[in-house]
Amino acid sequence: MKAWIVLAVFLSAASAQVSAPVDATFERLAKVEMFALGPTGYAGVISQGEKDYKLILSRPSATADFERLFSAGNPQAKSYALVGIRAINPNRFKELSSSLRDSKEDVTTQSGCIVSHESLGTVLKHIEAGDYTQNPLARGQ
Repeated sequence: MKAWIVLAVFLSAASAQVSAPVDATFERLAKVEMFALGPTGYAGVISQGEKDYKLILSRPSATADFERLFSAGNPQAKSYALVGIRAINPNRFKELSSSLRDSKEDVTTQSGCIVSHESLGTVLKHIEAGDYTQNPLARGQ
């Protein structure tokens, strides 16, 4: 009898996990390799990171999604999250970014054809200046 109870609990827990939807866009953006807004590479294509960022930005849950991305994502993901939070809620952006001003955490960025490494603190200064909302290519070139 105990074995049946344990089996029933196990199966119900397993089915609950299966039914939880996986947010592929969020998962991809949380592990993105480059922070890039605007045309990239020789062909001037929009990066997958920017496509995912725009998709999340268009959601009704964008604020919560960007907050979660800021907490769970790598440095590039945090950068996208900060751009999104700044666009949606400038006051919350100020709260979250205040502790990052001197961050030395490495962010891989791409502007046009140029791939570089900048500190999160430096990227944050560009975000605050609006460099990623106006003309992204003007920043690095």
